[in-house]
Amino acid sequence: MKLRIQFLQLALLFLLSSILTVPARAKDLNYGWSGPGSWTTLPFQVAGERGLFEKEGLRVRLIAFRGTNLMLAAILAGEIDFGSFLPFFVGASARGLPVKIVGSVTKSSGYALVGRPEIANAQALKGKRIGINSFGSSADFAAYMAIRGSGLDPNRDVTFVPVGGGTAERIAAVASGSVDATVLTSPQEYHAERQGFKVLVPMHELVKLARVPVTGAAVTHRKIDKEPDEIVRVVRALRNAVLMLKDQPEFGVAQFEKNMRLDRATAKEFYGMFREQYNPELSLPDSTMEELLSVGTFRAKDTEKARVNLPSVRDWSFAEKARR
Repeated sequence: MKLRIQFLQLALLFLLSSILTVPARAKDLNYGWSGPGSWTTLPFQVAGERGLFEKEGLRVRLIAFRGTNLMLAAILAGEIDFGSFLPFFVGASARGLPVKIVGSVTKSSGYALVGRPEIANAQALKGKRIGINSFGSSADFAAYMAIRGSGLDPNRDVTFVPVGGGTAERIAAVASGSVDATVLTSPQEYHAERQGFKVLVPMHELVKLARVPVTGAAVTHRKIDKEPDEIVRVVRALRNAVLMLKDQPEFGVAQFEKNMRLDRATAKEFYGMFREQYNPELSLPDSTMEELLSVGTFRAKDTEKARVNLPSVRDWSFAEKARR
């Protein structure tokens, strides 16, 4: 009898240890993003390819969206769990919609203004048409600031044309002649130059005029209330990806070369420009938040602009926990 009890105890211990060592099934999440090809979206690719989401017990599906309105509708409907277009979500939150941003993987954006080859410079765009994706977007803001920075009046001297879609669609619009210039997320101007287009305002100049981080993590109020730990795990995975890109130069250059289709020398050049713009802190200073808010209001009349309480549009508590 005593031996039988000991045998049952050992069997029970073995069963319990087996149960405890079975890995929990990773949770499936949908993350809306703009797609590959930009230095600002590399952290998402690295987190996916290097298994950083899986280490947090998550299986993240990156879903590319061509329009910010579609991404907002999807997150509000619960079809995606996270969204990446920070300026648009900040603007939506400022309008009273139940979303907040909880992390930014970069400190700034990196747009460049490119035009048709016969256009000498940005000043020569007077009377011309500028392609943007949609009014009130970060690309619209960057184009507006580029024109203003060139000494032209963006409200009188040029016409902004919503093209829709992304970089490919805007470049096609310039190539067809339906618009004369457009803004691209760097380093796409490198490929545009190789196709014969001219860089009218390079990234290192435009970033001084429109310092707007464009990619990170935005969630609904419901997810903040119901699944805060999940948010911490997602932003921690993104932070680890940012650290890999920032702290491992050889790895970072290789990622630029592979994912943005750059030759080695150009990859090193662009990596050198953007390395310090990656944001392992994940949070942003209030001055940058004010600029993000201006993306959604820069075209509004002063009477339509309302002072927004910053805590109502962002929550850095998850970034703080991810840094521990």
